[in-house]
Amino acid sequence: MAQILLTDVMHGLSQDAFNARFPGYRRKLRFSKPWDDVAPDGTVVHRDPHEMYRTGDAEFLPSILTVGDGAQRRVVENDITFQFIEIRPHKWLFVGAYKTIDLNGVGVNPYTKKSYPYANAEYLKEFDCFAGRVVVDFTNSPQRFYYTSADIIDRIVVSEVLSDTYLELSDDFPGYDRVSRDYRALSVCMTKPDWKNALSGVYGVYVITDGATGRQYVGSAYGENGVYGRWSVYLANGYDDSDKDYPNKRLKELVKKHGMDYVRENFTYTLIEIFPKNDVGRERALARESYWKEVLQTRQFGYNDN
Repeated sequence: MAQILLTDVMHGLSQDAFNARFPGYRRKLRFSKPWDDVAPDGTVVHRDPHEMYRTGDAEFLPSILTVGDGAQRRVVENDITFQFIEIRPHKWLFVGAYKTIDLNGVGVNPYTKKSYPYANAEYLKEFDCFAGRVVVDFTNSPQRFYYTSADIIDRIVVSEVLSDTYLELSDDFPGYDRVSRDYRALSVCMTKPDWKNALSGVYGVYVITDGATGRQYVGSAYGENGVYGRWSVYLANGYDDSDKDYPNKRLKELVKKHGMDYVRENFTYTLIEIFPKNDVGRERALARESYWKEVLQTRQFGYNDN
């Protein structure tokens, strides 16, 4: 099957069409990647454009239009930037095209409290029909996040074009026997009321699978908010050590060593069994957690330490 290129879908991005419409401007693709900020007290705060986009964070637009300085200068005044964010490993969502007006924007990082320059830009409505819908398949260079070369731009392959915008996609709760999502998909599903209501209404046993190594972690959820409460902690921190009797020692070590990016890129969460939210359900969840650890041998070959 022939590949569909980004310029096949977004005709206005092709070199000839772009030059005719925007003479004197440079076409640029920017792939915004996660980064870490360090607060004044030394706390490291992970910033992820995907999460910022999904939650409507006010810092999202300034963050993808940051100017940088010196050799790291990311924007010039004649740029038109086509912005992408990573929603799955090597899958990037187009979120809009921005025509630089000036480089005089000044933002204040809410965590470091430091000011930073960003480009004031005009959102180009002619590309709005593609925003939040076009997903491209691209392996970004670790040291690069924007590209102006025709050799790159004209070879970007479209992975899919969504029928609804990414933020509008319906992923209705599929039933307890079909709950298995990777990190990024689960983080979107968990914002939906039907998922929250279903998962907070039961205790359960689940398995977390590391796609990079095949190692697994079996756990149980029996707190006030059931499976939803436990998985919310995993999505935020990568592990849960709130229960001192059953700390996620190996998961914690993994996150400390590799960071949350590793979790976001490799972890899948699957619900194995559910139980009613009562004392009997709690006892059953704990018993079946032990059973599944034995069956899957997650103490010997996985991330379980108890």
